[in-house]
Amino acid sequence: MSVSENRMPLDPATKERPSRQISVVLRQTKPGPREEALSESSAATVRKAEPFADMMQEFDRMIGLEEVKDFLYEIYAMLTVKRYRSEAGLAIQPQVYHMIFKGNPGTGKTTVARMAAKLFQEMGLLSKGHLIEAERADLVGEYIGHTAIKTRELIKRAMGGVLFIDEAYSLARGGEKDFGKEAIDAMVKTKELNMR
Repeated sequence: MSVSENRMPLDPATKERPSRQISVVLRQTKPGPREEALSESSAATVRKAEPFADMMQEFDRMIGLEEVKDFLYEIYAMLTVKRYRSEAGLAIQPQVYHMIFKGNPGTGKTTVARMAAKLFQEMGLLSKGHLIEAERADLVGEYIGHTAIKTRELIKRAMGGVLFIDEAYSLARGGEKDFGKEAIDAMVKTKELNMR
């Protein structure tokens, strides 16, 4: 099986976006029951690609964000190839999809996080695909030990979905007696425990 990505550079004359189609070519000498099963699998793949196409239409209504759109497409393509490898019985490596969205207020960071959650859920990467929005006040407690409890509870609610921490930098910029660093430590520890 070979997988190729049909992407061309932006045509300056037409200002058209590159094609977001993944072509899958299966080469075998004679047709048989396996080909019939593969054609049914291909039909299922096309149906699964429709939500991505719908999401990209929604994304194309947004101005700019070309790098983000390309990045989400690359994740979609990588997840598709991983699914094909899994179906073919080939080894696949686990992947972590932690992301940082940075930009000025109103540039679409939360919208992109929601779309990423939807994409990951559609591709079977997330069991629920919901988005939990949090800020410093949702993570940091009022006394020693309270922060870790609040942070673990929030992470537990976000399991199977996406945890979006707005202005996460504010957790690290406190002073010596600030509990923001405790929230970061609790997140790292929880992540490590859930990776095993």
